[in-house]
Amino acid sequence: MSVILSLLIILPILTVSILGISRASINILRISSLSISIVVFVLIILLTFQFDTSQELQFISKVPWIINYGISYYIGIDALSLVLLLLISLLMPLIFISIWHREEKGYFYNLLLLQSGVIGALVSLDLILFYLFWEIMLLPIFIMIGKYGYGKKEYNSMKIILMTVFGSMSMLFSIIYLGFMHFESYGVWSFALDDLARLNLSVNSNIILAGGFLLAFSIKIPLVGLHTWIAPAYASAPTPALVVLSAIMAKLGIYGLWRFGFELFSATFVYYQSLVTILAIIGMIFYAISAIMQDNLKRMFAFSSASHLSLIALGLFLANIYSWSGSLYLIISHALASAGIFLMIGMIGNRLDTIKISNLGGIASVAPRFTFFFALFALGIVGVPMTGGFVAEMLIIFGAFKYSFVVGVFTASTMVGAIIFVFWMLQRTIFSKAMTKEFPDLSKRELLIIIPLAILLIATGIFPSFFMEIFNTNLELMLQGVKI
Repeated sequence: MSVILSLLIILPILTVSILGISRASINILRISSLSISIVVFVLIILLTFQFDTSQELQFISKVPWIINYGISYYIGIDALSLVLLLLISLLMPLIFISIWHREEKGYFYNLLLLQSGVIGALVSLDLILFYLFWEIMLLPIFIMIGKYGYGKKEYNSMKIILMTVFGSMSMLFSIIYLGFMHFESYGVWSFALDDLARLNLSVNSNIILAGGFLLAFSIKIPLVGLHTWIAPAYASAPTPALVVLSAIMAKLGIYGLWRFGFELFSATFVYYQSLVTILAIIGMIFYAISAIMQDNLKRMFAFSSASHLSLIALGLFLANIYSWSGSLYLIISHALASAGIFLMIGMIGNRLDTIKISNLGGIASVAPRFTFFFALFALGIVGVPMTGGFVAEMLIIFGAFKYSFVVGVFTASTMVGAIIFVFWMLQRTIFSKAMTKEFPDLSKRELLIIIPLAILLIATGIFPSFFMEIFNTNLELMLQGVKI
């Protein structure tokens, strides 16, 4: 099964290389991209059936790479990475179907490269290897926003890459220093996660090194104060890049903290726990207020995503089984809902050449199918009952009260803001006085994209135990080693 992990990384990159060198036609590129994404999905489903929920890291493969410096091709997965692998493998075929009509080859090449980068980052257990894939997945987003985006696309693509690279440099410093300290302690270089986790560093060193990782991943989330890139980037991003940014890449900031932060620095994170808790609560409030003030649908849901990612980060740092289960479940439900809503915002833009709320209205009277699914995804984002978001948010609130009564009250109360802006948005765009005279309802191709996301979003709300069986035991095992 470890061979399958390597195939997941190699197949999209190999496809890009072969089709690029042969200068394949757009039709061959479309068919190949969709076919490879479906193959990747099937392979990950096979992994899921073979996955042992009672064990942690599985399907491990370790091959020496740069031997003199202890860098290896070291990969494996646990329930945390498996959940995100399932999400990226589900979304990519739907994204390729959504851009089937596009003539620009760059969309397909960049999305395939992005898929390899994300998968590589999720399975890497060597920190240098992880850093390599972390940078690879950034490049396609930079290109797609800068070349195919809207508005100040060049400025916004440069802003996102500069801020992310700044965070990446802080993480790279921490990685290199950890490898050096392993050499000083044991006489050999190593960047393997399990080797570095055994290091016995001073308190001050741990605080500084943990801060390097925390900064890099906090920019990606983003926590309040590090968020200035998110609304401009979302507003400028073309729909395929936007779906991946919101549904997958933003969650990789949480994944990085979970995988490397708590594995390497769980005892040290106690120094940052209060800071992150405060920033997360402020972020939930600030982002909700900012969302209400937006007239652009992309910018509105950019702030909405940031608010919920702050909630996920809060659950992560509260570090109990309720908050961790809720955070991981919210990653799943929010990915499904945000992918659906951004795909449908793209459909609005294609139909009307505008996504300004003030220019919309009355869609319900002319496009009932569109109205149903748009409202479902919007309400799914804020976690109404019968969606996975409701279950996830309740678990995080339980975890917040377990940690502190005050934190629990703030966490529960901030959920109100999200509900307000979503109902306000729906009233103006969907149910208000008709301003949209002509609005074609969902086509068969669009229904093919939307329906799987909607079914899963509802299923996660109705059958939470079925989905949580995949990761709950793993989370309990991980929590045993957490000293926060």
